[in-house]
Amino acid sequence: MGVVRRAGSDYVVVDVGGVGYMVSVGTSTRQQLPPPGDEIELHIHTHVREDQLGLYGFATVDELDMFEMLIQVDGVGPKVGLNILSASSLEVLKRAIVSEDASPIRRASGVGPRTAAKVIIELKPRLDAVAEMEAVPRAAAIAGDGVVPKAVESALRNLGFSSQEARTGIEAVDWKSTPNTQEALAVALKALGRK
Repeated sequence: MGVVRRAGSDYVVVDVGGVGYMVSVGTSTRQQLPPPGDEIELHIHTHVREDQLGLYGFATVDELDMFEMLIQVDGVGPKVGLNILSASSLEVLKRAIVSEDASPIRRASGVGPRTAAKVIIELKPRLDAVAEMEAVPRAAAIAGDGVVPKAVESALRNLGFSSQEARTGIEAVDWKSTPNTQEALAVALKALGRK
């Protein structure tokens, strides 16, 4: 939480406790910025390299999550990741990846056919896993009827874990107190050493 001091086409300067932070933002977040002097809350990714530290801000957690998935793809750095998110809406991007349509990804500056293909190949299984989990009714988790653990196991397998690792992740979940499948997956991933 901070106060907007000034903004450019791809950045905003946020004052937090008297210190101004320059935060790179994409088109969607830029369009939602309040005027200078107003308070703002951004979800931040801090990118550290030997020679620089970059802050990347997002209006929603979903955008931050997608950005962090994108920059895990070989050849996609923070700048290109932000360009991909700026080239189309988050929902259009997700649909493009799941349907293996490279055109919305290719529209981003700095993205060629190989990079677009890598994004689809690497992120489609992860988005499929999330979609599969979201399709499981919350009531099934509360009922503890075994549907949700199977969905989480399937998601873990789609993320590259072995069947033994998936079982270990599932065993780490307290199924009575975990209200939905996304939280169950988060607990399982934490138990397996991934955030």
